[in-house]
This record gives sequence, C-alpha cells and structure tokens, in this order.
Amino acid sequence: MILNTLGLRDFGVFSGQHTIDLAPRTKYNRKRPIVLFGGLNGAGKTTTLTAVRLALYGRQSMGRSVSQAAYHEQLAEYIHKPSNSIVAPFSAAVELAFSYGKHGVLNEYKVVRSWAENKNKIAEHLEIFKDGTLLEGLSFDQLQSFLSELIPIGVADLFFFDGEKIADLAEDNTNEALADAINRLLGLDIVERLRADLSIYLREHTQDKLPKDISKELKNLESLYSSNYSEYQNYLNAVQDTKTELVAIDSDITSTKQRINDLGGAWAQSRQAEEIRAAQIITERDKAKNDIKDLFSDALPLLAAPKALNRLLEKLEAEKQTKANIATRKELNKHLNQLRKTLTKNLGLENKDIVDSSIENAFSKALDKKNDVTIWHDLSDTELEKTKNTIKNYAPQQAVQLKKLIEKVENLEAELQVASKNIARAPDQARLDDVVAELEGLQNKKGHLTKEIEVTREEAKKSLRAAMENLRRLRDLDAKYSKAMSHGKAVELAANTRGMLSDFAEQMKTRKLATLEQEFIKSFSKLARKDDMEIQAHIDPNNFNVSLTDVHGKVINKKKLSAGEKQIYAIAMLEALGRTSGRNLPIIIDTPLGRLDSKHRTKLVKNYFPTASHQVLILSTDTEIDEDFYSELSPEISHAFSVDYDSKKGCSEYNEGYFWRAN
Repeated sequence: MILNTLGLRDFGVFSGQHTIDLAPRTKYNRKRPIVLFGGLNGAGKTTTLTAVRLALYGRQSMGRSVSQAAYHEQLAEYIHKPSNSIVAPFSAAVELAFSYGKHGVLNEYKVVRSWAENKNKIAEHLEIFKDGTLLEGLSFDQLQSFLSELIPIGVADLFFFDGEKIADLAEDNTNEALADAINRLLGLDIVERLRADLSIYLREHTQDKLPKDISKELKNLESLYSSNYSEYQNYLNAVQDTKTELVAIDSDITSTKQRINDLGGAWAQSRQAEEIRAAQIITERDKAKNDIKDLFSDALPLLAAPKALNRLLEKLEAEKQTKANIATRKELNKHLNQLRKTLTKNLGLENKDIVDSSIENAFSKALDKKNDVTIWHDLSDTELEKTKNTIKNYAPQQAVQLKKLIEKVENLEAELQVASKNIARAPDQARLDDVVAELEGLQNKKGHLTKEIEVTREEAKKSLRAAMENLRRLRDLDAKYSKAMSHGKAVELAANTRGMLSDFAEQMKTRKLATLEQEFIKSFSKLARKDDMEIQAHIDPNNFNVSLTDVHGKVINKKKLSAGEKQIYAIAMLEALGRTSGRNLPIIIDTPLGRLDSKHRTKLVKNYFPTASHQVLILSTDTEIDEDFYSELSPEISHAFSVDYDSKKGCSEYNEGYFWRAN
C-alpha cells in the first residue's frame, strides 16, 4: 500500500482546501521512503494522522467504545472555526488516495469522507472510487465494511500510531495494551464469532434427538439465557430513556439559569464578594493617598524649583572651595612667616625688604582672595553631601514613587467604579427566590436520575453476568451430550469445524507469538544502545502477559527499565507486531522522540526510520528532528512539509520544506 495524496477541506485548523502529496519521490535514481512533517505544538501536524485514520475508519478511528452521538459531536468539532470571519463553514471533508495491491493486482483507491452540520445534527457521506470509478449500489455501512476488510483497523493500529500509543505500551505494566494489540493482530474475535455461530447451528439440529430431560434442560437454559439477556437489553434501554430525560432536565436547568441571569442573578451571587472587594479597594486607595501626602511633606516639593536648586548647589560648592582656600592660605602664611624670619636672620636685616618682596612675588597667586565668595551657609562636608544626595537622588526617587502611587490610585478608582456598578446591578433577593427554588428542584431531580442510571447499570451488569453463566452451562451441557450422539453429515461437519476452529486458534496463536518474540528481539537489538540491557520477551499464550528476561534468563522487572528503554521497548514491540502481521503498509508515527535521550534518538533515527517501511510519514517538532537528526535522515527523506500556523488568519497551511530548510 502507498498513500498518494491527502486532501483536507475546512478540517481542524485548516481553512479551505488543501491537498498534499504523500507518495515517496525518487532522488538520485532511488526512491526515498521518508516524508517528514514539521510543526510546532498546536500548529496542526497531528491532523495528518487524524485525517488518514478518519478517512479510512470513520467512527472506529476514535475507539471501539465511542458512541454515534460522541462521534458526531467530534465531527462537529473538526469543522474549522475561523477566528476572524463572520461566516463560518458548516461542513468539512477528508480525502485519501492510495494504491493497494492484492493477489498481484494493483488498484488505485480514493476515499472521500465528508460531513455537514445542520440544526445541531451531523450528516455524514462516504464515497469510494476504485481505479477512477465510483463504487455504487452500496450503503454507507457496506462502504465502511469494504474499507475495514481492505485494511482492518486492528492491523492499521500497528502502523498508524502516535506518541500516546508508544507511551501506553511503554508504561503498560498490566499488559492490557499489548494484549489488545495482539488480539487485533491475530483476529481471534472473528474465530470466536464463527464458533458461536456454529454452536447455535448445532443446538438447533441436535436438540430433537436428545433425551427429553436433557432437551428440556437445554431449552430451559436457553430460555433463561434469553430472559437474562432480554433483561439486560431492557435495562440498557431504560438507561437510554433516563439519559434522554436527563438531557431534557439539563436543558431546563440551562434555561432556568439563563432566567436567573436575566434577572441579575449572576450579579446577586457576586454581590457580597463585590462589596468585600470594594471595601478593600477603598482601604488601598486611602493608604495610597496618605502615602502621597507623606511624600509632599518630605523632600518632593524641592523638585518644584530645579533652577534654584542648581544655583544653590553651585553656591554651596563655591563656599566649600572658599573655605578650602582660606585654610590653605592660613597654613601657607604660617610657613611663609617662618621662612621670612629664617631668611632675614641668615641674610641680615638689611635684606628684609628684598626677602619680603621675593616671597610676595613668588606666592601672590596662592595668596590671592579674588575667587573667594561670601560664606552664608557654612555647611560641613557631611552636611553638604547629605544636601546633594537629597536633591540629586532622594527627591527624584520620591518623584518616581509619586507617579506609581498616582497610577495606583487611578486604577483603584476605576476598579471601585466597576465594583460599584456591579453592586448596583444586583437585584433584591426576593425577586430570585422562586426561580432559584425551581433550579434547586431541577438539580435535585437530575441527581436522582443520575443515581437511577447508576443503579440500572448495575442491574444490567447482573443480568448480563447471569446470561453469560447460563450460556456457559448451556454450552457445557450441549458439548457433553453432542459427542455421544450420531447426527447427520452437516451437523458432524459443523461440530468438527467448531473444534477445528479452537485448534486453529491455538496453533495460530502459538506460531504468531513465537514469530512475534523473534521479531521483537531483532527490533530491540537494533534500536537499543550498547549500554542498554539485552532484553528478550516471552508472551504467555493464555493471557498475553509479557515477561522480559535478560540473556541469562533472569526476569527483568519492567518498572526498573529506564524511560528510554521503555520507549525503545514499545517501539520495538510495535515494529515486531507490524512485521508479524505480514502486511506491507506505510507507517505514520507522530511525535516519536519526545521522551528519548539523545543516544536513543540517534539509534531510532539511524536504525528504525529508514527501514521501518517502504513509506514512512514522521510528524515531528523542531526539537525532535533537529538540524543534526535531519542531516542524518537526509539521504532517506523524499520531501518534507512545514505545518505553519498564521495567528492573524487563525488557521494553518502546509508548505513544502522543514523549519530552517526549504525544499
């Protein structure tokens, strides 16, 4: 099988029509298997996997237990919801074209699944084209059966999977997920259905020949089974009827709540909270206003006269310099006077005038007083620095604080207005009492109905268990006496076939599980790192429990495996299941590397993706397949798509290329 093209119309985050080519392309004379999709989380890359599964399997793609109503609800969610358009689409479609070979014949198929929403109801339409010709004359269910027979979903689950499927297998300590996968792979449900049909045929053709008492007991068991099963069905119908009533109650509750809202009930419910909040706002606002007053009684007013403050600082600096000059001159004069005395003594009094004149001429500039100013403030150095800090730093900081306080007061005033309006909107409680009482009555009734559903379901389970027990007794008694009786050829063949089916199922299970174990060992050895333990898997054919052992046969506790080993175990098991199925299908794997360390990622990139299948679609983020891993995969990459989300348009689109690299 080869997936050729995928088309989307108004599907999920994709607006309008999009068609992408999925078929592997030939480069350098070799067909390359990998088609890479890159997208950030939420951009819509997973939509590729969702669309393929939905196109092929419809409701089954969402799980076996999904109801028709839930399926239709999901289809409605899949219709694109534009964020910036008045007119929204009311329909969507997915289209998948693929080539499928069977018995040496290759056919081209195209599946078109579309749906439209009208008055909260979904109408789904399915078309299948084979070699360009529309398959006509088949009902919707027949068309779906055709697809399911072509590629059974139990097998497809082993080839089209996401990180969640890997995580389920990796963390599956009870082996439930693996048992489900093996059951789907082996198709044992079909064998069991054939055996059940043959049992019915045998009972119908043998009861007339049995002894009367045995025949009577068989008929009695059949009657009990039918009665129990009928009760079971009746209980299920009762549950459905109660659910319908519950839907009506929910509708009444919604409309009653709307009436309460129309009367201002929403405001009434929040009135007390609004009043408390209003009181808190007033307290916060008054405190902020007091803080503003404190600022104005401190240094903040100084900033009202910046020029005067600058002149003051200049004057204070000049005074400081004058005081320094005076001190210097005083100290200098002291030394000069001593110098005069010494020189006059040594040179004689007759040279005193010359000494005085020489000293005066030499130190005239140092002793000059023309740059001195009048000292008015006479501040100490400490007082001057404190004054400068107040003007340059402290007052500006208070200005910033003032701005924040003013903004806070404005915001609190706005909040107070909103709270006051909400309080004013709240109606008197007396107007609401009757409607609130009606709502309480409806909610009580809803509670009773919910409890009734739980009780009815329990009764249904009891009836089903009783039916199954009577069916078991019926089969045992039937088997006991059927062997001792001679019947016609058809009955004999049916009995032999029924037994043969059991033997066939057991032998097929044994052979397939042996193959699965061998394939798992191959896959795990290929994907594990050198420092990982060597693991072998042994699968119990009775309950499909998996026991892991090392090369020495020692049982390994799966819980003790590292996170990377668990992921590799899961991927190896999925690959082994796929190979054991004998199907040659493409692989689609979504976010496969999220939990792996770099060494395990490297193993997966080198040893799994290139050889996993003839066509491998990988849906990845830029942190999973990064530039280094892209380079590793490059020789196997056919082409790549980037899934890009446009926040302005509110939708995504496919573009050829991969993050940093354009095709």
